[in-house]
Amino acid sequence: MDPQYINLRIYTENPCVFCQDNFFVSPKVKTDETLSMFFSPLFFLKKKRNTEKFLAKCAEEYGETFSLYIFGKIETFVGSRLSPEVFKNDKDFNFDIAFKEKFPMEAFMDRADKYFAPLPRIIFTYLSQQLPSYTERVQRTLTKAINEQIGDGAVLQPPLKTFQLIIARPIAASLLGEELSEDKELVHTVAYASSDFIPFLSIPPFLDFIYPLLHQKFMILLFKVFTNPFKVHREVIKRKLTPVLEKRLNDMKRDGESYVPPVDILQKLIELIIEDDYKVDIDILTDYVITAIFAATHTTSTFLTNSTHKFANHPEIQKELLEEQERLLKNKSGPYYTSEQIDSLVKLDSFFKETLRMTTSIVFFEHKALNPYTFSSGHQIPKGRHVTTRLQEVHREEESQGENPNEFNFLRHVGAPAPRVEKNFLAFSFGKHACPGRYFATSEIKTALHFLLLNYNIKTVNDEIAIPQIKGPYRFSSDVGLVFEKRKDI
Repeated sequence: MDPQYINLRIYTENPCVFCQDNFFVSPKVKTDETLSMFFSPLFFLKKKRNTEKFLAKCAEEYGETFSLYIFGKIETFVGSRLSPEVFKNDKDFNFDIAFKEKFPMEAFMDRADKYFAPLPRIIFTYLSQQLPSYTERVQRTLTKAINEQIGDGAVLQPPLKTFQLIIARPIAASLLGEELSEDKELVHTVAYASSDFIPFLSIPPFLDFIYPLLHQKFMILLFKVFTNPFKVHREVIKRKLTPVLEKRLNDMKRDGESYVPPVDILQKLIELIIEDDYKVDIDILTDYVITAIFAATHTTSTFLTNSTHKFANHPEIQKELLEEQERLLKNKSGPYYTSEQIDSLVKLDSFFKETLRMTTSIVFFEHKALNPYTFSSGHQIPKGRHVTTRLQEVHREEESQGENPNEFNFLRHVGAPAPRVEKNFLAFSFGKHACPGRYFATSEIKTALHFLLLNYNIKTVNDEIAIPQIKGPYRFSSDVGLVFEKRKDI
């Protein structure tokens, strides 16, 4: 789930956008409260607004740190120099609070704040840190899904929808067990729960002009009162989980200490909320599961789509990448690769990381200031201010990224694995809130790419260059079609 998607139309629809000049008062008192306001008509005078150029213009004219007035509030933007302060200072900046002002997940489900706080630790501990337990399962379900969706060849246009179904299979198998991953209705829900939700999240928060967070209250009312995709997908999950839960509880009660638990996240969630009399509230379990799904499928599918487009866009790198995949295939000793063998695909890993670097959004990772804060630059912000990172500036800085940072270099990151969190690579966030499923997601995407590259000749429809769509300050995968032609030489 894209956590900043609710801001989609801020930069494209809102005529009330201002840029604040970070007027220099003194090195110690650079503060918004004394700044002059700069009004920019760029966003609404042009039919096709260019957010990328606008933000670059703001940075050029007003420095790395500047503020915009957006839907009733001032938002401060920082670049590569100051963003680490935002990510590292948990006592002064909070990502969760800012995120929940736009997407109050617990409130949608009538749950208390921080109700799902244990979930990231469960995902990290029992999924990311136990990848070998899932490696064969991921390969088994991925190959099934690829054979079903692409088979002997296909044209995917747009490709994202098909990749969502492909990625949903191993995610369902790892979260809920392989038996449920064979259920087409459930896989459909795992695939599309997040993306079906997006139109609701793209509603501009005009109500915030009337009163702060009024839009949030409206969204909560909308989700509680009216039928929407969230409710539909939630009911599917609840219906599919109920018999599985009943069987597991009966087995646990019958076998006692000799019970051998299934290896999946569902079992860990059951163990988290089970009561002494072997009872589990199915609604609580369902809410945990749908929360996990929201954070997984759409983002992972988007990463896979972007990576496949990049491969098709760059025929000059295909031979070298393919040779690495073929070497691994020759060294395969059993029906499945080990997790160590998947990790050995260092060129594919670097290619994937470079894709992330080049296709992430222009801005991302909004935090809320919990206290008045003075940056190391001398800029001051008040308590309650939202601070957002100019992600593209971080990812395109020559000092940290090397030569020609605006060009795609698929070997740029060899020796620096994609899941590694770094202050100059923020695709998976940084610090305390780094994505807990990043190791699993990276392994899953590399495995999918490995099978796709080995089995198909891949190109875009009409050899068109696929460029991610820009909507406001966010990038989304291109709709350019992909042609998969079955290889005869494998």
